[in-house]
Amino acid sequence: MVVRRGTTGRTRTRWAAVAAVAAVLAGAYMAARGLGYVAGPSAGVSQPPILLVSRANYDLGTVSQAKGLLTVEMRVANGGAGELVISEMETSCGCTRAAIVAGGVPGPWFGMRGHGEWPTGWSARLGAGEEAVLRVQYDPDAHGPYRGPIDRLVVIYSNDPRQPQARVRLQGQQVE
Repeated sequence: MVVRRGTTGRTRTRWAAVAAVAAVLAGAYMAARGLGYVAGPSAGVSQPPILLVSRANYDLGTVSQAKGLLTVEMRVANGGAGELVISEMETSCGCTRAAIVAGGVPGPWFGMRGHGEWPTGWSARLGAGEEAVLRVQYDPDAHGPYRGPIDRLVVIYSNDPRQPQARVRLQGQQVE
């Protein structure tokens, strides 16, 4: 539609509303596609942290109950520009616990919420591009003489606006 000189205020208002809706839709599309953080720091836009975990699924393989406690490690990193704050973790079962080792300093063990002491006042802070270690322990003796599949989760809580809860799944087969 062409707007000519002398167009009524109502027509201009409609076009302004159409333009506003188009801008909102374009912004929502860009945010959904991960393009919402294109403005640089000079534009006053905060750059978010991004929690990266090297393995979302970890295959424990065959776990021997006779060999006892099993410890595995994987990398966590800040793939964003803002400071990443990991505030706590929890596991899906009391047989599993997790800790973050940041800057060579091990943090407290987090387990299943409501089972035992819960660490408070702790956080791990990673600057842009910094890495830490996620250390997970599985105790095959926790359930007595169990044989069969293992399927546990570790949930990492952070200030990543796109993924405030990252999950790591550990699977395997427990034998004697």
